[in-house]
Amino acid sequence: MMKKYILVSILLLVMGSVFAQTKSKTTVVQSVPKLTRLIADTGLPYKKVNDSLMVIPFEGENIATYNVVVQKINDLYIVYTNLTEALSGKIDDTKYKFLLQQNDYFDVVKIGMSADDNTVYVRADVYIVGITTALLTRIIKQVANVTNIIVGDLK
Repeated sequence: MMKKYILVSILLLVMGSVFAQTKSKTTVVQSVPKLTRLIADTGLPYKKVNDSLMVIPFEGENIATYNVVVQKINDLYIVYTNLTEALSGKIDDTKYKFLLQQNDYFDVVKIGMSADDNTVYVRADVYIVGITTALLTRIIKQVANVTNIIVGDLK
């Protein structure tokens, strides 16, 4: 009988010590959106507007400062600059044919125009699936470079 009391006492001590231990707190790690992580890893300076919109400032030989915008829309990253804004007052109906012809010289980057307000863009669309930092960096720099070239041609 004495053995049972000793055994029960030992079990109670062991169980008490198990329940008395403090539980480690689980820290909640907030995930960084993929676009933010990709842009940060490019090493380029950027401004985060929101989780799906980043603005990267550039300087060029033909244009002092301009922005390359990276925007997540559905399953694409749209990388673009606004040529109408960069060339304020210099793009009119007489330049549209020239701008359209420039699409023959660039492979990934294309020139487009908004149907709503005739705003001209230099743009590249990249699927999110399979994107890498190196590829996104290259696309951003291509859009910036083409913008600089076209601005130089239109000055």
